Parts: sequence; C-alpha cells; structure tokens
Amino acid sequence: MQAQFDPDSAAAWQVRIFKKSAPRKAMLDQVQRLLPPTEEKACLDIGGRDGMIPFMLRKRGGSWISSDSRESSVEFMQVILGDERVVQLDGPRLPFEENCFDLIVVLEHVERIREDGEFLKDCHRCLRPDGCLVIHVPHVKSFSALRGIRSMLGLTPSVLGRVRPGYRLHDLYEISKNGFDIVESRTYGGFLENLIETLMIKCTGDTSPEQPDDLPPPGEVPDQQVLRNYASRYRMHAVLYPVVLLCRGLDRLFRFTCNHSLVVQLKPRPWMERRGVRMRDGRSIADATINTKIGSAADLTDPKNNRS
Repeated sequence: MQAQFDPDSAAAWQVRIFKKSAPRKAMLDQVQRLLPPTEEKACLDIGGRDGMIPFMLRKRGGSWISSDSRESSVEFMQVILGDERVVQLDGPRLPFEENCFDLIVVLEHVERIREDGEFLKDCHRCLRPDGCLVIHVPHVKSFSALRGIRSMLGLTPSVLGRVRPGYRLHDLYEISKNGFDIVESRTYGGFLENLIETLMIKCTGDTSPEQPDDLPPPGEVPDQQVLRNYASRYRMHAVLYPVVLLCRGLDRLFRFTCNHSLVVQLKPRPWMERRGVRMRDGRSIADATINTKIGSAADLTDPKNNRS
C-alpha cells in the first residue's frame, strides 16, 4: 500500500487537503462506528472519491477492493492505494462473483445511481449470507434551510453529480426491504458545519463528479497553475478547519439540526419480493413507524373487508 508521494504530486496535495477536511474525517468516523471487525474478511468499498477514506479503512485489516464510477476517482485511488485492486463501475451492476464479500461499504454513491434498487440488489448478490452492508448518503429532511441556500448558490443535486438529493430512512427501507434488514442507523452533520462546507464548495468550484480536465495524471507533478490551485484549496481548508470544528461544537447545542447525513448498517437475508401494506392515508408502514407517535397511526387499508 503506497503512502509516500512526490511532495508536488496531485496525490500528495489530496493527502494534505484530507487532513484539513473536517467533513471528510467526520464521514470516516461515522462510517467506522457501524463497521464490523474486518480482519481476515473480504471487503469492498464503493465511492472512494480521492482514495483517502479507502486508504484509512484498510488500516482496520482485511482484504479490500475499491471501486467508483468516476474515472478520475479510480485514477486517484490507484495512486493512493499503490498496487491494491481498484475497479471502475458502470451502472448498477457490480463486476464481481456471487457471495464473494463479507462487507460492502458504499460512500455517497447510491444517490448518483438512477437504478438504486437494482444496485442494492446486486450488492445483495455479492454479499455472503452473514455479510454486512454499510451505506452513507445525504439525509433528506422535510424542511431544510441548507437545501434552500444550496439552491440559491446553484448547487443543485444535478450540479453535484446526483440524480436525487438524498434519502430518508424509510426511503432506504423501501429500496432494500426485499433482501435486507436495517440493523442500525445514525444521522450526523449540523447546519453550521454543512453551511461552511457548502460555501467552500462554491468558492473552490469543486462541484463536478469528474476531475477537471486541466489536472494531470495523479502520479505526475502538476504544472505551476494547477499547483497554485491545489495550494489555494489547501490554505482554504487549513484556515477554515478550526472554524468548522467551532461550528460543530455550536451545532451540538441544537442537536435537532445535526442530521444532514445518514449512515445505515444492513444485514442480508434471502431475497424475496415484498409488497408493503399501506395505511388509509397512503403512507407505508415504514413511514408510519418512523414518523408517527405510537398509537396514532391510521387504520390499515382492508380491501376485502370494508368496514364502515
């Protein structure tokens, strides 16, 4: 596993930026809290982006394969991870055999796939019966000031490379219910912290799912203009790093705002199509269970025995 790079290479600058990126480090921390032991396990991570989170996950032990649908991310991971296997994905299908992984970690990738249900079904195919699936996605809330601010700044889901803004817990239940049980879920990420990250994205222009065309191959030394761009991004992250940590502390005073990201652990069971029963008001059982107080749910729809 490669850990040393030319000081002026693109990969070396990505390492420096990651060390000063509080949101990325928070993502790593929250995902690791839901991971089972990985020693002597076959593991797959999807959506590794710049390769830093896959690099850190490998320190837990086990045999890892990394994958992403973005060509630039695959190139960066090949440099960051050295000789480790890195695979580029195309669509919802995974190019792996059945029952070959004990753990699959999906990092902000499901919201980029139009056929998200088919993607989870293929994850189920690749997982062993006693395996584990961990998913990290943006959390969609019924009301979000942050969503309005991003829209005003032009940072719509499509600009960020997503086909949907994110998921609620029962959304993940609906697309996974045929073959997975949701074992545990966590939300995190406060308003102020995410607001700073949003402003940084707007200032740096880092909104594209692909690497800008003017960047060289990750293992080569960038030209002076690209090098100055990397240095500017690093200085911005370094200056704002303590500010983001301060905002995170302030967000904890208002814990109801700390739910802009969602992490879920799922366990596979035999795949079987399940048709959800709906309430009279049109809600699913999952929606009523998650968002309704006990005892206040509407009656179930009973087409065979209409009651007055």
